Amino acid sequence: MACNGRYATVQQYNDLMCSKLDLGDPLTIAAVESALDIAASDIHAALAAVGACNCTLASWADAYLRKLNIIDAAVLQNCPCGAALKDEDRSIWMDWLNKQFDMIQSGRLVLCEGETGSEYPAFGTAEIGYTEFGQAQIIQNRMQRNP
Repeated sequence: MACNGRYATVQQYNDLMCSKLDLGDPLTIAAVESALDIAASDIHAALAAVGACNCTLASWADAYLRKLNIIDAAVLQNCPCGAALKDEDRSIWMDWLNKQFDMIQSGRLVLCEGETGSEYPAFGTAEIGYTEFGQAQIIQNRMQRNP
């Protein structure tokens, strides 16, 4: 996956946010496509910040990015279908989007397949050398870990 292009189509935008778009009107389609392209840049910036532009997405990440793209476009464009968002609604959606982008950029939400986020539980234990042989093993392990 590269950080270019939109993640959602006009039809998907219509299905999620409007359901009343005139999909036969080229001006409406162009306006929605433009909003989706501009909104996708926010996603690209968040992914680029953590070096996730060239990774394989996790199975759920494609739908998540599509949702972000559609909601961001609706907030930017204010849906041309007559179901315009109120200022309070737009503010709430922008806050939600900013939190999502922050989670991606901070590593709390990782979209790449096989990766874990910064909040993934992990722990380690200290090695204890009760004998000379155990102490030698600890030294050897440290040397192998830090060449």
